Amino acid sequence: MTFDVSEPVPGIMLSPVIAAISYDADRLVLSVHFQDWPSRDLSWTDAALAEFIGKMPGTAGMSLSDLQRAMGDLYPSMTDEDIGQTTNALLRRLTQNDMLHWWFGTAQQPLCILEPQSRLFCPQFWAPPVPDEAVLSRFVFMRRDGNTVLLENPEYHVALRFTKAGGDLLPVAFANSASGPTEDATPSQKAFWRFLWCSGFLEVGGNDRSSRQAWDFHDRVFHAGSRSFLGVTRIGMNYRFKDTVAPLPAQKTAMSDRKIALSRTRVGEETPQSRPLSSVMETRHSVRKPGHFPLTLADLSVFLWRTSSVRGQKSGGGMELLERPMPAGGAIHELEFYIAVHRCDGLEPGLYHYHGGEHALYALPAKPSYVQAIVSGAAGSMGQSDTLPDCVIVMATRLLRLAWKYQAMSYRLSLLHAGVAMETFYLVAEDMGLSPCAVGGGDSALFAIATGLPEDEEAAIGEFVINGRQMPMTVEGNGRSLQ
Repeated sequence: MTFDVSEPVPGIMLSPVIAAISYDADRLVLSVHFQDWPSRDLSWTDAALAEFIGKMPGTAGMSLSDLQRAMGDLYPSMTDEDIGQTTNALLRRLTQNDMLHWWFGTAQQPLCILEPQSRLFCPQFWAPPVPDEAVLSRFVFMRRDGNTVLLENPEYHVALRFTKAGGDLLPVAFANSASGPTEDATPSQKAFWRFLWCSGFLEVGGNDRSSRQAWDFHDRVFHAGSRSFLGVTRIGMNYRFKDTVAPLPAQKTAMSDRKIALSRTRVGEETPQSRPLSSVMETRHSVRKPGHFPLTLADLSVFLWRTSSVRGQKSGGGMELLERPMPAGGAIHELEFYIAVHRCDGLEPGLYHYHGGEHALYALPAKPSYVQAIVSGAAGSMGQSDTLPDCVIVMATRLLRLAWKYQAMSYRLSLLHAGVAMETFYLVAEDMGLSPCAVGGGDSALFAIATGLPEDEEAAIGEFVINGRQMPMTVEGNGRSLQ
């Protein structure tokens, strides 16, 4: 691991989250800036090396060449090979404990800074030369973060932050040449291309294992951005909008003046009689074609009451919380439910918003063609393009409700909630004898046009078809029977 010090080289610096390092009785004590992150103790048997590391907070660090020389001074009896192995082991250990960031340039003027987002990441600066067929990884992308530019790699959980002085390096990463910098490239550009290779930003084109091919770009980005990988990415509850944005109310105001009040039970029923849960789960299945009989308003009313109604409201953590039959993270219940009606006995075709607190539907002024498109889209997703379902429930997320409390995981949490809602719909529909089917596809832009709601305020994230009964139902005494 040798570098030409006359040109920009790789170097290390302590992660900005490390406020101080001390050595006490074979323990390396890491103090961090964040009050909610406890200091950590690392077992350490080498006091001289710990003291060397402890002098690094608040500095720009050192180049890898200087680090190797410093290690040689600490261990004068070691061979060059042993020094290299010891240095590599040190770098790996520091990286796995969230202690290091890496830079390319000089300690006085870093051109870019490598920011690991996982303890699994460690650059391989002792790797072989860059292969001629190396290209930028298909998972790598560029974005703006504040006043700086980031090159992110969600596969290896690392970001490369370019300083103002390093802007000229960006064209190297996105060079049209499959082999990176051209022959007339500067030594700095060639060194940077190797820096990208050692950091995992490059891949060998045409050499992609099948398991890696299974990951689409956006799936990989979403996975990396909404999960923790033993790293320092702050995911979870932090109330980041607490002092700047008022939390959204738990329940929306009425979206129109056309209200359809709903019943909690069918005519003649005092309370719905359910089958044992084990029986419902054993027989639950998807029914893609509409039943012999259209969905009725009475059945839709009971279905919505049992799955989505608001049973109570309370306060917690500075925001309004809801109680519903289905669970939700933090009891926030950010999901809203819209019903696109094609065929429902007692209810006109159209688009409706379900108000869980009032247990009522509000008719929206959506054009019939938009409603038809929502229903047709669901039919196509089920492979039933020639047969339209009775109703499609569109689940939309008011993401700010979640993001007010949670960071980096809000959208993922909303998708989990949509899955919980789907299973709730399935079980209740099976118990009631209705014909349900979850829908895999959906058109969020169509929903935005139909409702007039901006996608950043409410985004459609899931659809569920609910059809009428395959057989009529009659009420006998306190129970129910199918004819």
